[in-house]
Amino acid sequence: MERLIKEILKQQPGLELAILYGSAATGKMRLDSDIDIAVQFSQPLNAHQKMVLASQLEKQLNRTIDLTDLSNLNGTILKQVLTKGVVIVENVKGTKEKLIRRMIYNQADMMPYVIRTLKERQKRFLHG
Repeated sequence: MERLIKEILKQQPGLELAILYGSAATGKMRLDSDIDIAVQFSQPLNAHQKMVLASQLEKQLNRTIDLTDLSNLNGTILKQVLTKGVVIVENVKGTKEKLIRRMIYNQADMMPYVIRTLKERQKRFLHG
């Protein structure tokens, strides 16, 4: 399966990085599991491009594909992809490292603000 995904993705112009994550990467896929793939292209994918690529993969693999564009991903999902995912295509060296730097920046600089905002919302919810 991984080899077939790699073959399909390598044909995509502008692909810099592809990471398999979720149950497909950990070997815990069930019969009803989808396949989670995160991709980084030289330009962000628009909705049509994302749909076409996901459909192409679904036809070849006979599985539902959850395709994630790394160009606008942050937070917990980015961390999961980068720390638990398996790189299956790396056409541009250093792409994963750039994403790791973005993840670290987000966690170090932005997460305190996010956590504070969530705590304030929780207070308002609980106490009106």
